[in-house]
Amino acid sequence: MQTERRSDTSALAEYDEAIRLNPGSAEAYFNRGKARAALDQDPSAIADYDTAIQLNPNFAEAYFHRGSLKDYLVQRDPHKPMTAARFEARRSAIADFDEAIRLDLDFPKLLHAHYRHGLAKYDLDRYEEAIVDFDEALRLIKQGDPECLTTEIQELREEAESMLNFYEEGIAGITERIRQNPNDIRDYKIRGETNGFLGRMPEAKADFQKVLELTTDRQVLTEIERHFQELDNPYYWQQYSWRTGN
Repeated sequence: MQTERRSDTSALAEYDEAIRLNPGSAEAYFNRGKARAALDQDPSAIADYDTAIQLNPNFAEAYFHRGSLKDYLVQRDPHKPMTAARFEARRSAIADFDEAIRLDLDFPKLLHAHYRHGLAKYDLDRYEEAIVDFDEALRLIKQGDPECLTTEIQELREEAESMLNFYEEGIAGITERIRQNPNDIRDYKIRGETNGFLGRMPEAKADFQKVLELTTDRQVLTEIERHFQELDNPYYWQQYSWRTGN
């Protein structure tokens, strides 16, 4: 391990010199970022990936490695609460994986990008989107990559589908109650908050609009107005993960 660390440190010095000689080289910054990341997942590597991407906005591999490091840093202490900052860091990682995939990342990194993309979305309760990524990762595995991830991805996909089914069943139950009693504002409110949690904002907005039509209760109206203000803030909706079925 010490030999590896000396080797990594030596590589950093080489990349420092390469950057000094050619400060416009995206590849040099990218390589130094990878060397820094190899040293205990050093967060300073993100700055090198940032520069590499600034110099070459189509650098798919830099997006992939930056997203992977951001995602790792969020997961490094899984017992920490999901604060707004950690939530946004995970969303930032997802955005990097989005770009890496859009830019046609080379295989097999494309496989790992879909896998990590799906995992990050699963952790943010975007189960439908996670399933799409897991399906694509499983498809790519069939192209010849070692199948060491197959079981893990299949299990994650099943978990995502199970969670999605739980919420779908809850929404179906609320929808049936609404059919039987279309004037119960509580059911519209719960269904809207559940849809908000799942990221289904058009459905959430329709339910909240219905609440506004059915009540003059000032406290309820204030809460619904806050919901409308926070429609584009996914972290806000995390507080409603418990709503369905209550």
